[in-house]
Amino acid sequence: MKKTFCITLALLFTLALSACDNTDSLAPAVSQSPPSNTPVVSVPDAGSQQEQSPSSCTFDPALFGGKLQSCAYAGDGTLFVLADKLYLYDTGAASVLATAEAPLRDFEAQAIDGGYVLSGMGDGGMMAYIYDSSLSLKKEIAVNELLAGDFVISETGGVAASTDGKKLAFSAMGGLYLYDLESGSLTTLLNVAQNDGTASIGISMLNGAAFAQDNSQIVFYGSGNSIPAVNGEDSFSIYGSIAVDGSGLKLTKPSAYEMEEIQSSASRLFFPQTFTQADGTLFWIDRATGSTNTLSFSTNSEGKDGVYSSEHGDYVATAVLDGSLTVRVYDVASGELIATEVIENSDTTYFNRIPRIYLLDGAKTAVVVLGGSIIEVDTLVSTFTFGE
Repeated sequence: MKKTFCITLALLFTLALSACDNTDSLAPAVSQSPPSNTPVVSVPDAGSQQEQSPSSCTFDPALFGGKLQSCAYAGDGTLFVLADKLYLYDTGAASVLATAEAPLRDFEAQAIDGGYVLSGMGDGGMMAYIYDSSLSLKKEIAVNELLAGDFVISETGGVAASTDGKKLAFSAMGGLYLYDLESGSLTTLLNVAQNDGTASIGISMLNGAAFAQDNSQIVFYGSGNSIPAVNGEDSFSIYGSIAVDGSGLKLTKPSAYEMEEIQSSASRLFFPQTFTQADGTLFWIDRATGSTNTLSFSTNSEGKDGVYSSEHGDYVATAVLDGSLTVRVYDVASGELIATEVIENSDTTYFNRIPRIYLLDGAKTAVVVLGGSIIEVDTLVSTFTFGE
């Protein structure tokens, strides 16, 4: 397998270049485990250097100051990189396109026409920031103040942006709201207090949402209850959709599937399971048609340590932590396992928390960030290619 690995030193000393390409690269250090078809890669310790190889997709840590904490998709092979500030980074050209002060310690990013929407929890609750393509801040929204009594509690899908950048959807504890960015009007699409639902399912809470079908529909998930009530039954996961004009509400209770979050890619919406209930499957919805499907992983235990969708939605990765990190990459359309990488380091602290994994569809490249949320260690970044 073609691969190359880099180390990101989160302080300002000894930084190395990480690259991935379509040409063969020098083989990294390999552990002395028994031979198998699974590559086992030792991630370098802080301070070591590694030879480079030409690339069409490059992650260059020398361009970022401070401790690299996380990344987020920014569309067309670009990434937001959160370090001492917020960087908009072109992985194809290996260049920083723009920078800005980071508005949040952790955030979800959505690319829209002419810019971006960043959202996450601030000191006063959920915040949304609207930027243009050069990262100039155009609008700041205190979501919970706007909702006046309701609260968005989910950082993934709590704020959804239409791709044309004209509307936001807020998935809150008490309802689903549509906000027009041009007029400033707020419309309640679903109201939990008014027992909104269908003849057989009531909505008890909403956790996340995304626009779909050319921005005409909003897909959401949350929890619900049976109508009429079933004695001794707890609330259960639900997903559904509603038109932006408030018509055509649909609700579904997935069979024996407890949803943890919504991951929005350009073409698909993925709903990883709660880690305690993960059974090696992943439910997803086609964003253009609304059709549903399920991806099966190679083992029933996969999904407990993280599920990661690609930028466009063509690929999904899983993480398995056990003193090292095993990353498996799947082709969503075919359901095939197309790559397996085992990442090791002499400091097992890196494997005490789930990693952050970003899959770039066009370059067929995985960027794996380890230790970004652990203050005591420098951040390690490794990259590898997958597929043909």
